[in-house]
Amino acid sequence: MVHIGINGRSMFRQLTGVQHYAREITREFCALDAPDVDFTVFSGREGRDGSEPGMPLKTSFIPAGSPIKGLIWEQTLLKRMTKKSGVDVLFNPANVAPLYPPVSSVVTIHDLAFLLFPEYFSRSFGAYYRAMIPRIASQASMVITDSESTRSDLESRLGVPGSKIAVIPLGVSPDFRRHIKKSVLEEVRQRHNLPRKFFLSISSLEPRKNLKGLVDAYSLLPEDILAEQGLVLVGAGNRVYANPGLSESLSRLGRGSVMTPGYMPSEDLPAVYRLSTALVFPSLYEGFGLPVLEAMAASTPVITSNRSSLPEVAGHAAVLIDPESREELAAAMELVASDSGTRNLLIERGKKRAALFSWKKTAQQTLEVLKSAAY
Repeated sequence: MVHIGINGRSMFRQLTGVQHYAREITREFCALDAPDVDFTVFSGREGRDGSEPGMPLKTSFIPAGSPIKGLIWEQTLLKRMTKKSGVDVLFNPANVAPLYPPVSSVVTIHDLAFLLFPEYFSRSFGAYYRAMIPRIASQASMVITDSESTRSDLESRLGVPGSKIAVIPLGVSPDFRRHIKKSVLEEVRQRHNLPRKFFLSISSLEPRKNLKGLVDAYSLLPEDILAEQGLVLVGAGNRVYANPGLSESLSRLGRGSVMTPGYMPSEDLPAVYRLSTALVFPSLYEGFGLPVLEAMAASTPVITSNRSSLPEVAGHAAVLIDPESREELAAAMELVASDSGTRNLLIERGKKRAALFSWKKTAQQTLEVLKSAAY
């Protein structure tokens, strides 16, 4: 019997890509038929909110959600909880882990953006990650990452031996593949005040997500397409005005319509993808790029970058562009909006591509790594 502990520090926060991965893979672990394995999920006080019924939780008396309290919890209480519970291996799904872990430790490092693009992060966050991640990777029994692109970064930038790295792609929820009634689509459209037709972006406001480049490319579209297609930046919200470059691009936009609805509930995302003309994901760097798979599963055409892991994830099922060429991005958006043949081809290829990925497969492969690290 192998007893696996899971670092649940990131699991009870507003979902970004890393938090989504942590929650999905933990849910799949709990659903797996694995009689030779026990799981315990460790969390701060926020784990008592009842949002994860059936999950084998052990919570502490202090919260672990905020950056400072989370750091203290991870480096002190989590180590004590792990040792006291008698786990054989501790799985850390969200980039960070306890230093000098009391048991064998496996960490998933999703990307090295903090190292490759330090100018895009706050000074304190960047310094913390640059100090911690190399030590965490060195002390871990195994490092899991999402793509061959990030494996290469880990080897060349941090000196992690290739034999110590397991590449396990992320999955996509079956919720994105399910049929959605027209009435439900319309209800979601009206609730979020979405345009009849629109290009969709789903990302955080980090500069590497290249939202300024997307807005600039959108402004180059022909008049007839701008009159017909809006641009919806999900995840950005009013914080766009804290980004001088993006704010300036929006203020110069004399034509078209850009909406910034902010964070959307995860249960609405399949419908939002389905309503859109295309997902446009022109990121400068990604460890994986989960929205690409989600859009493909939801029968939505994808335009994305020819950089980092994104060609690896998209395969031949997306329009790949140079994210630093606004003219190339605008041409791709015009093509998808105006050519139904291209759009239908991308939809069919995308559905086949997304069908290759599942959270169950991700969990099964990860479990094999955890078992090997426990012995």
